[in-house]
Amino acid sequence: MKTIICGSGDVGYSIADKLSKEKFEVTVVDEPSEKLNKISDNLDVKVVKGLPSLPSVLMSAGAKECEILIAVTKSDETNMIACQIGHSLFEIPKKIARIRQQDYLRGEWQNLYTKNDLPIDAIISPEQEVANAFHRRIISPGTIDMVELSEKQLKLIGFNCDNNCHHIGLSVRELSAKFPDYLANILFIFRGDKKFIVNSSTKIEKDDLIYMVVETQNLKDVLREFGHKEVQAQKIVIIGGGNIGFSLAELIEKDDKGISTELIEINKERAEFVASNLNNVTVTNGDGLDNQILDEVNIAEAGYCLAVTEDDEVNVLASLLAKRAGTNQCMALINNSSYTSLLSNIGIDITIDPKLITISKILEKVRGGGIMSDYSIGDGFGEVIEAMIKKQSPLCNKNLKELNLPKSIRIASILRDNKIIIPNSSTIFKENDDVVFFAETQYINKLEKLLSTY
Repeated sequence: MKTIICGSGDVGYSIADKLSKEKFEVTVVDEPSEKLNKISDNLDVKVVKGLPSLPSVLMSAGAKECEILIAVTKSDETNMIACQIGHSLFEIPKKIARIRQQDYLRGEWQNLYTKNDLPIDAIISPEQEVANAFHRRIISPGTIDMVELSEKQLKLIGFNCDNNCHHIGLSVRELSAKFPDYLANILFIFRGDKKFIVNSSTKIEKDDLIYMVVETQNLKDVLREFGHKEVQAQKIVIIGGGNIGFSLAELIEKDDKGISTELIEINKERAEFVASNLNNVTVTNGDGLDNQILDEVNIAEAGYCLAVTEDDEVNVLASLLAKRAGTNQCMALINNSSYTSLLSNIGIDITIDPKLITISKILEKVRGGGIMSDYSIGDGFGEVIEAMIKKQSPLCNKNLKELNLPKSIRIASILRDNKIIIPNSSTIFKENDDVVFFAETQYINKLEKLLSTY
């Protein structure tokens, strides 16, 4: 599939890397830079130097034959113009744009993005997606990762197996027999530096990071069985009032769970803007690294401290100061993924990488075959994919025995007639089943072919 990626930053690089490995024919377009040279040197893709919004540059990149255009330059305006030109001059079927400026996305202006106006088929707002990711973790205490699937009837969760877990040493088969009434399915485990899909004989070990799908109504019971009895935080402190901090505060406010929320913003003008646009959030103009400011917002009483400034170092230091002061859990926004593996060892409970979230959302829009959602796991380990089974799909009206799927593709669950099913080898896939899969990266192409209708 011929794909043009406009932008050679971290997201452009990662998307180009991933799609080229999946046999997409990728061309990356951007103005000359070291990052573009790095893509040319390291990846099996074509590179075109030039402003991505110029028709002549897109023509050189093969826009006439292009099937997908992904615009992820630093400029929202360049991304939008590239999509417009891709539509108007080259009739590119699918156009995806990253747009950061929230003013383009709010209120009545959301209706701008139509074929007759500004023809963008899918908009990715990293700040909003990151705010959603933080919010999901806040509302599911005990997890370090949570994604809602299958019309919110199912949750993909990740949690640590610590000293409070009473099932260490049990196999997946023994756990299933012990709790037959729970609709839950362990998919894979991160154990130290190892990441692997489980089988029925896999045994749970201390410090495992377990990923499973669980029916929403069973979530609290399942977490409790694994030793997680955390309760909903009653007080939250957000450090950083940029687009992410503001969007996160809005989500908490709209959620109406009675959570007391404080927000610290160092820029006075921005603090005033945030304060004037939120009703139930207390905004303090100050430095999140100032102990006096942290005392002023009673950081010691906070269930969560969420550090979401644009500076990784500030987020790390603010989290550590909050933890030392008595905050129960700290989450930090970390753009530099090389930091991530170090931070859990120094007291930061959860880190969120906006790049990985953005990539997941773009892949969700790129995938075919009735795919409704796509969530990247473990920095390239694999993807959790939710898809609708179509009548023409090779999966339809067959069971797992007949399909003989590789072990690197796992069936997590099926939503059928508004009921969650945890499948076994004899479960038959039916038309319009809403199915959640996990596939290791090298097997995603095979899964897409199984989901395709041609």
